[in-house]
This record gives sequence, C-alpha cells and structure tokens, in this order.
Amino acid sequence: MSLVLGRATPAAARAGGIATDNCQACHNGGTVGTPALSLTSDPTTFNPGDLVTFTLAIRAADIKVGGAFISAGGVGALRALAAEGLQINGQGLSHTAPKAASNGVVTFRFAWQAPAQPGGVDIGVAALAANGNNAPTGDSPGGGDFQWTFGCTAKSFFLDLDRDGYGSKATGTRLGCATDVAPTGYAALDGDCDENDEKVHPGATEICNRKDDNCDGQIDEGSAPVMIWPDQDGDGYYKSQLGTPKFGCSDVPGYAAQGGDCDDVAPAIHPGAVEICNLQDDNCNGQVDERVRPLCGVGWCSRQSLSCDPADCHPGPPMVETCNAFDDDCDGAIDNDACQTGSSCAGGACLSSAGASGIAGQAAGGRTAAGGSSLTVAADAGMPTGMAGAPREGGCAVAAIRQPAVRAGRSLRGLESSLFGAGCLAASLLRRRRRRQ
Repeated sequence: MSLVLGRATPAAARAGGIATDNCQACHNGGTVGTPALSLTSDPTTFNPGDLVTFTLAIRAADIKVGGAFISAGGVGALRALAAEGLQINGQGLSHTAPKAASNGVVTFRFAWQAPAQPGGVDIGVAALAANGNNAPTGDSPGGGDFQWTFGCTAKSFFLDLDRDGYGSKATGTRLGCATDVAPTGYAALDGDCDENDEKVHPGATEICNRKDDNCDGQIDEGSAPVMIWPDQDGDGYYKSQLGTPKFGCSDVPGYAAQGGDCDDVAPAIHPGAVEICNLQDDNCNGQVDERVRPLCGVGWCSRQSLSCDPADCHPGPPMVETCNAFDDDCDGAIDNDACQTGSSCAGGACLSSAGASGIAGQAAGGRTAAGGSSLTVAADAGMPTGMAGAPREGGCAVAAIRQPAVRAGRSLRGLESSLFGAGCLAASLLRRRRRRQ
C-alpha cells in the first residue's frame, strides 16, 4: 500500500530533560560542533560512604545551551545541588531547563553518596550541546561513561559477550575491586579476538576451519588435517562432497574443509560473505538481499523496497500515535501527543509529569569507558540514526533507564539478560500492530 503524507506539524519544544540513555533520537543535524565531555570528582579519590561532588563540563565550538541526564547504574545515591539546574528524574538526574554556556562550556555540578562497601561506579552521561533555537535541529548529542573505584585496589573487567571466560577491552570495560569476581557478562581475562564465537579465545584448540581459534594471530597453524573437498572458486568453501578428496587443511590450493557454498564458480559468494543488494544470495543462507534493500518511510511506516530500486519502495500506513516508545503515526516524532495534557509518556504508559520516569533501554554503542577522576570523550559518531524525535530543546524524547554499557561488537547470542524483556516487549508491540492493520 502506498500513502502520501503531508508535512507533520512539530510538537512543542521540551524545556526540561527526561530520563534517557542518549539524545540522538530527538536531536540531530548538529551545527554547534562535536561536544566533548569531562567529569571530575572532588575529592579526586574517595572512600566508601563519602559524599562526593562531581562537575560535568560539556564543551563545543558554538554551544549556546546544554542539557544532560546523569545516572550511576543504581550504585550509591545521586543528589541534586542547589542552583545547578538538575533534578531527580527516574533513576538519575536531568536538567530542569537548558543551561546557558559560558565561553563555550556548559557545566553541571551534582553530588553522589558512595555506598558503605568498597566497589566501583560507572557514571553514565547523556548530554546535548544545543544552539538555543527551541527546536531539535542543529543540536549535537554526546555521551560517555566515567568510572571510579572506592575503598579498594582497582581492577578492569572486560565485556564477554560470548561467555567464554575471555573478554575484549575493545568491546568494553568495567572497573571493580581486585578481589571481586567478574560481574555477569564480563570476564577477568582480556584477549578474545571473536566475541561472537565462544569456541574462539586465547588457549583454545586450533582446528582446521579458516579461523584463528586461539587468538594468536595465525590461522589453522598446527591443526590436525581433515578431509577436504574440491573448491572450484577458491573461496574456502566447497559446494558438495564430489570429486576426489584429500587430507589437509586450508593450505591446499583448490580444496576446502568447510562446505555450504551455494555457488562454487563465484568467489564472492559463500557462507559468511557480506550480503549486498544484487538479487543474489551472497552469504548462502537461503535468502536474497535480506536487510540490504533500500528503505523508505519513517517509524512504523518504514519498509524495504521490493527490489534494489528505491522506486519500488512504498511506505506502510500510519497509525494513531500511542505511548509505546515508537513513531506510530510516521511523522518523525516518537510518542508525540500520545498522552493527555498534564501527563507525559514514559515506560509505555502515560504518567503525570511529576512522576514520569524511564524504562529499560540498551546503551549506545561506541561509548568510551574511563578510569580515574577525569576523562574527555567525543560524541558518539556511530550511533544509529533514522528515528527523529519530537522537537525538544535541551532534553530528549525517548525514555530509558541506563543499563551496563554494551559497546561496538555486540553479539546477538551474548546480549545482556536485561535486554531479553525489552525484546519481548518489542515482539508484543509488533503483534499488536499486525492485529490493528
């Protein structure tokens, strides 16, 4: 079905911030310059039970006003300080109004009460450098994670998506005490070279499979020979067990140890290949051009083209906007006008503005983990785009309570268990929309 839509009327700008993991969904097209964040503590080192004052600085070349949502992952207690423009919102602190910049910097001060027991804290910041035009256009979102330990010797734990006992500092780290066991989803050992495969990690047995199983930088070295079959196109995969086999590994020209090739005369077509829009099954999974065809429409109306030609793409029909963290009416804004006056949408429900808080959401990929009392990070340039939020100034429209950060390289099999519920919610919403069509 094809439907022509008129231009949507923007919703009113939001003066205050809400609980959110990032501001990318609502604010975009930044022209004020990439924001850099720093977070410093006073005192620089602290002990269990101490009351610590933090100073957040948001810097950008042409920043006029700024906003932030700050969370501590449920560790200790965040407190707002007088005249600093922050208030408790959900499970963190958010700005009460866009705060004016001074010499290219917006600062927020807040307090945090450390727990009575030694440990670590990850203070997550979703920030915004805005141009002050009371609209979401031209603003630049940013974010960062800042970590400290208190009352113990610090130790880094590494995100272990495939749960094989080895993590990777490139994927994500978390500070804790040296005497702690690794938190769920993390490992005490670094060096995993494939967080999508639990059989690949330092110390694993090298086998003949065209992979670096033991993460030593070599492939199939010293592996036991196996039966290999003719591989006509030399892509490392055979199509069928026909012809004369040999014993060997990937170092025998014209033979392969792994099957599954669906076109043995095209080297670019084999299991694991990158799917491109060419009317072929490039990765031999039985599907043609899956997830690579042109897209059109926004929100619920987003659809894939019937072919590789964008002209064959037709948006779906819009629906009535409801409070569900989705753009049902396809106007580029999430949950705009989904609730009655005097209430706001958060957590899939319309709540009074005073009591609104966020629900669980995934952390942005590509954020920077830090140790110590101060760190400067640039805004995440790799965040997903394509879902514009309702116009908000200095705040964000997508409610979320911060979860432990999961960065680039996320494994589908290794997602945090806390995201399982979010997946069930998404499936439930999808079934509901299909019934309403």
